[in-house]
Amino acid sequence: MRKFASYGPALVVLLCILVAMFVVPGLIERYAYAQQHAKITLARSVLAQDDILRRLDRASSAIADATEPSVVHIETQFLPTRLENASSLSKTFSTGAGWVYDEIGHVVTNAHVVQSAQVVSIEFFDGRVLRGEVIGMDPYTDIAVIRAAPTSKYFASRRATERLPRIGERVYAFGSPFGFKFSMSEGIISGLGREAAGSNVAGGYTNYIQTDAAVNPGNSGGPLVNSDGHVIGMNVAIATSKSVGESPEASGSDSAGISFAIPLGTIEPIVNQIIKYGKVSRGYLGIFYDSPGQRIGIPMPDGTTLTGIRVTDVESQGPSAKAGMLPGDIIVGIEGSPIINAESLSSLISSSRSGDTVEVRIFRDGELLTLDVTLGRMKNEVLAKRILEPIMVQLGMSLRPADNGVVVQNAYPGFPGANAGFRQGDLITAANGKRFDDYYHFFVLIADEGVLTGKPIEFTVVGLDGLTRTISLRLEW
Repeated sequence: MRKFASYGPALVVLLCILVAMFVVPGLIERYAYAQQHAKITLARSVLAQDDILRRLDRASSAIADATEPSVVHIETQFLPTRLENASSLSKTFSTGAGWVYDEIGHVVTNAHVVQSAQVVSIEFFDGRVLRGEVIGMDPYTDIAVIRAAPTSKYFASRRATERLPRIGERVYAFGSPFGFKFSMSEGIISGLGREAAGSNVAGGYTNYIQTDAAVNPGNSGGPLVNSDGHVIGMNVAIATSKSVGESPEASGSDSAGISFAIPLGTIEPIVNQIIKYGKVSRGYLGIFYDSPGQRIGIPMPDGTTLTGIRVTDVESQGPSAKAGMLPGDIIVGIEGSPIINAESLSSLISSSRSGDTVEVRIFRDGELLTLDVTLGRMKNEVLAKRILEPIMVQLGMSLRPADNGVVVQNAYPGFPGANAGFRQGDLITAANGKRFDDYYHFFVLIADEGVLTGKPIEFTVVGLDGLTRTISLRLEW
């Protein structure tokens, strides 16, 4: 008996070990399974009872259904000069997207999508492919208008004319990324009033909406819509590790979560001018403000903060002076759009036509006031200062004013100017047969003639030898 008793505790321990090894894991596994099963059952029950995600999905699908019929895919071709070889030498020059502006076939896209194009094809969601005519473009804002055949029927985009974009709102970008036509991506508004150096033409107007919606090569010109399915902007540029603000096609990179769109407040006045007049006449306020126009924050009684730009001086007898604006006034809104920075102010005013009367909201002595300002015509000097340096850099020439024209100070070898035949000391007297008033008017003239959109310009030049010659030059942007 003593011997048996001495082995008893050991057997009990061994039995416990065997139970722990073979029974407990099964029990734990069954318990874990039961817990997970209960969690899955509860989750399925919640999903079955609460359809919030399905409602979000339905809303997103409804945005797609409402927007897609007004989105277009654009392809352009550049044809060689010798038309007999066009069939063998023609090539696709650019692709992008656009959106139907009205029911008679006006399509809006980026100027960089259709610049220099001789053939424009517009593909609609239903498979129709129509020839388009570029009726006008504005390189300063990178906006172009194409006219499709007026005999067809079109679904015009709905525009968010009554609702301003706000940071944090959901947005949806449409276009043809990498050739995948009529694609849609989702994001939120990350910022407003953004300046993106390198976008469109250097010196152009920005004031962009920043989003994190995926935008890639082929999205340019496509609409950016809000959760109502209304257009609030147009895709124009992206920021990547390689570049900030270049068009998706020119950036050399893919989406990195930062994309930019031209706001509707800039688009509508420009497009309406192009449709009505075929060109853009830029408005002018006649005010001065501290460079670079530091933003002023104004606390309001309801806890919100208005932002604006302080006016340091007002041009005597200028448009703003005639409307009653005074030095020290803070401009907080133009036609209902907030003034976030100096660039947003410039963009909103320059997109309006000279002669138009705009509502300017100002803050003065603790009060908000509204002034109706009839815009003047933007002075050549103001507009030229935005573009003269980029143009000279692209030409590879330095130019200086002269009494009877513009003189070539330097023409650097290997650059387009020297390659076209410009020489140091040449006097430029006309562009495309048109005379110009002064140095600043020269740059505005050649911009109006299309130098910023890749059109060839014929310069009338008088050399140091007194002989007159013609030089044809075309810049690639």
